[in-house]
Amino acid sequence: MPSQKNTAAKLVTDASVFEFPLTKWLSPKSLPELVHACRQAFSSNQSMTMRAGGTSLGGQAIGSEVLIDVSKHLTQILDYRPERKEIVVEPGVIQDDLNAFVKADGLRFAPDTSTSNRAMIGGMIGNNSCGSYSIFYGTTREHVKSVEVILSDGTETVFEDLPLEELAHKQTLDNLEGEIYRGVVSMLEDHGDAILENFPDASIKRRNTGYALDELYRHHQPFNPQGKPFNLTPLICGSEGTLAVVKSARLGLVEAPKYRQLICAHYHSVQEALQVVPEFLQFHPAAIELIDRPTLEGTLDNKALQSNRFWIQDDPAAVLVVELFDDSHESLIARLRICQAWLADKGAYAAPVIDADDSDKVWSIRKAGLGLLMGKVTRQKAVAVIEDASVPVNKLPDYYRDVELMMADLGVSCIYYGHASVGLIHIRPELDLATEKGKQLFQEIAVRNAKLVKTYRGAISGEHGDGRIRAPYIKEQVGETVYQCLVDLKHLFDPNNLLNPGVIIGDMPITQNLRADRQPQQQLLTGFDWSKDLSLMDAVEKCNGAAACRKSTGTMCPSYQATREENYSTRGRSNLLRFALTEPNPTEALSNQELQDALEMCLGCKACHSECPANVDMARLKAEVLYQTGKASLSRFALKHYGRLMQLGSLLPSFYNRIQRFGWLKRSMNVDIRRQLPKLSSMELGRWYKTLNPSQGNKQRIWLLCDVYSRYQEAEVGQAAILTLQKLGCDVQPIFLDASPRALISQGLLDEARQALTKIQRQLAQISENDWVVGIEPSEVLVWRDEAPALLKGATPAWQILLFEEAILKLGEKMELPFHSLTEKVKVHTHCHQKSLAKEADVAKALQLIPGLEVERIASGCCGMSGEFGYRHYDVSKKIAEQGLLPAVEMQDDALIVATGTSCRHQLDDFSTKQSLHSAQVFLKALS
Repeated sequence: MPSQKNTAAKLVTDASVFEFPLTKWLSPKSLPELVHACRQAFSSNQSMTMRAGGTSLGGQAIGSEVLIDVSKHLTQILDYRPERKEIVVEPGVIQDDLNAFVKADGLRFAPDTSTSNRAMIGGMIGNNSCGSYSIFYGTTREHVKSVEVILSDGTETVFEDLPLEELAHKQTLDNLEGEIYRGVVSMLEDHGDAILENFPDASIKRRNTGYALDELYRHHQPFNPQGKPFNLTPLICGSEGTLAVVKSARLGLVEAPKYRQLICAHYHSVQEALQVVPEFLQFHPAAIELIDRPTLEGTLDNKALQSNRFWIQDDPAAVLVVELFDDSHESLIARLRICQAWLADKGAYAAPVIDADDSDKVWSIRKAGLGLLMGKVTRQKAVAVIEDASVPVNKLPDYYRDVELMMADLGVSCIYYGHASVGLIHIRPELDLATEKGKQLFQEIAVRNAKLVKTYRGAISGEHGDGRIRAPYIKEQVGETVYQCLVDLKHLFDPNNLLNPGVIIGDMPITQNLRADRQPQQQLLTGFDWSKDLSLMDAVEKCNGAAACRKSTGTMCPSYQATREENYSTRGRSNLLRFALTEPNPTEALSNQELQDALEMCLGCKACHSECPANVDMARLKAEVLYQTGKASLSRFALKHYGRLMQLGSLLPSFYNRIQRFGWLKRSMNVDIRRQLPKLSSMELGRWYKTLNPSQGNKQRIWLLCDVYSRYQEAEVGQAAILTLQKLGCDVQPIFLDASPRALISQGLLDEARQALTKIQRQLAQISENDWVVGIEPSEVLVWRDEAPALLKGATPAWQILLFEEAILKLGEKMELPFHSLTEKVKVHTHCHQKSLAKEADVAKALQLIPGLEVERIASGCCGMSGEFGYRHYDVSKKIAEQGLLPAVEMQDDALIVATGTSCRHQLDDFSTKQSLHSAQVFLKALS
């Protein structure tokens, strides 16, 4: 049976403005289970919604009874025939994963959505997704050859090309499939001309209004004798799960372009940029994407994107990102020069050609657009309501002008970005839907824009779908006769209206079922100062549902990557948090078991703080929830008093190390008995330091924060750090910490963390202006850059704590470092917090100061340990490590392994055959 969540009386959302109460959430483990789940829903007369990545902007991936999620298990590639450029996939296959699979054969699936690292084929078929290259490749519809479907009576069939004799046979069938073929053919025979006359302009490549009846009538036999064989697949593409359930799809692949390169044309206004687009099409671009100033400005505060801004010159109001494909490098260079000169002549004040190796950096800014906008610290959010209208390309500047006038009349600010090459600009008015005024403007903008789009014979939906957000306006777009055809088609496929009811064919007012209707009824006294986010609720509401956390690469949401469980993604946790904070008793609701389980599986890796375009900080949110709800337990007590316990244990380290092997002790602390707890060093670092001669250095005084781990458990790391700095001529003044602010924060012990930080401040009260403060453990250092300001509430120190590698680099800028040559190879795994909150490359950069050392950064995500997480969740922790870190570490037998975090080193000790080192130990080796 499919796995099921108990979601009764809970709310489900996607990336739209809506939310719905949900009765049942199913995740079928196989295609037979999918069929069984569908048949069970149909036999029970329950409505059913199919869901893939859940990134729909029109409310297509939410429903009120049964939701069937294909993203967790239905992710298999079923057949691949490169010689025929075909692949058969289950609906949960991620677009980027598919392209990685076929890349070796020089192939790809053509559509390239901005959500390509988490968008799934089932959802792309449902919405007829397009992406940036639709001017070149068209839409998903053009690349789906056939679909295997489950009809609304539970029967299965395949929609594929049918010769005329086979079409005639299908119409004789005495079942639902036969009724569908008879009904569709009859409808097109009777109303085909009216459909063509009333549908959006045929020149618009992206037009999803209603169902693609115009596509069948215009391009397929028997209505076009020279057309394609009759195939119902084009109807399924863009039907948003309302006609049939897709079991699998046979996709056509294309050859990847041999050469490709970008030009980024800068303009002083959006209007200037749009004016050049229609004429520029003569140069046959593969893409022309518009990015406006607000979107570009959103990258300034996003660490992951800051380094990708290298190409932006001055302060453009708009940029056209133009990409050309070519089979010849020489031809491409010649075309680029011609286009660059033409753009400059047509008003671009800058038009740099981007190095081919840097193209992904430019596209990353374009693809992050939605998340960046939703992460702005304001309650006026860039709302999806008219964002998907497309018009004939030559009418785009006029349409943009009319929208600007409408927004000025309403006093609403607006964001503009998107697919200029095909007449589709994503237009997002900034509204607060929690207010009555915001709702009224929301409704009025939708109504007025629908009328405006019709004057241009445009499509109110280009690629995001009609969903619930545009369904009420379709009749006005196509007229009563053609709209009745759409209604009849829906009834033909789904006579009981069980497949995603209310989507495409629906009249629900768009101001109903808004997620913004849920607002906090009671304010909590918080442990962190959330004023930089406006409030705790606003920090949660940064998540807009676009689900970058569900990508299959990178560091973000390691427990989601290992389990594919929605609740273990940043989006899933944010939704549960939002629900709890808007309950009458939020403290009680925060203790809900489903939420507590979701947060328990958060590793606090901080990757969402940088990789999420909206900068949702789930680690900090988790700490706040634990502060509000934390209950006494032995493991929490141990972490609260960790330093004190280490201090006592260090009096008899061998005895301490022996007793902690006992299973009963591990179980009492909720530690998996398969784990080895960290052992204490034979000599505590402070006692060892007393045996040293006083530091003779006078070049630089360094106050070295010796955390509890390097003090008690890995004294050899602390020793290496002290000796390295001394040998580099520094006056080292160790400060031996007796608590771990990071561990206290991770357990929600925020008052205790505040006390620990304050004590460290007092210990550094006498620091002089030229002194440096340096830390050994990254997670302890980066607390000061991240949570400390929100905990200390303005009482933060003037000094900054440097990571150990940052200190080495800074010394290297002041003098020539006396490192001996090491002819060895080092592979570096960087702590998650360094990846998120500092410059990950600094570790390798510092190690490269050692002559002869060959340094390689491991392209790994989270190690899977993350403090106490790995001790409590052995299997998930191991699976996370096996996804990237362990294979990379075991690949080279002779390489030194540097892992900057103590948790990372313990993870490698448990699961790899290699001994891992702190970078300080390598530096010391080069000084010995």
